[in-house]
Amino acid sequence: MKPSETRSDDDADAQPVREKAHGLYETTKTHAPTIGFAAFVALTGMTAPVAAQAGSGICGTPLADTINQAAPLIVGLLMIGGAILSYILHNASAFPKNPQAVQEIKDWRNRAAFASITTPLFALVMQLFIGFTGTDLATCVDLVPFV
Repeated sequence: MKPSETRSDDDADAQPVREKAHGLYETTKTHAPTIGFAAFVALTGMTAPVAAQAGSGICGTPLADTINQAAPLIVGLLMIGGAILSYILHNASAFPKNPQAVQEIKDWRNRAAFASITTPLFALVMQLFIGFTGTDLATCVDLVPFV
């Protein structure tokens, strides 16, 4: 038997650690689009109050109107679309016989449900942060639909 074929007790103890590390990688990989979207919106929200403080007078401009029309539309579409997609994928997970295919469908379902729940909450938090800046931007921009 070669030394590389022997298995010590240290290798047996290291196996669960490797599986945990792999699970963390998979979790991070599955939430990367949500994290990227959150970072984009956060950076966008941080730069808008600076523009308003510089005396740009964003309220009443076409930019404020565009934000008031586009942001609630996008948030509403993500909410409703995510809820519908998660419902469809929940039902679709009953049909495949392959456990890996079922798990992949359930992963997509969970991501869709996560997006439909966290998107309006994130928009509300961004609107609160804009309000904390003390600029007039918070009075004329509404990011959360259905409120």
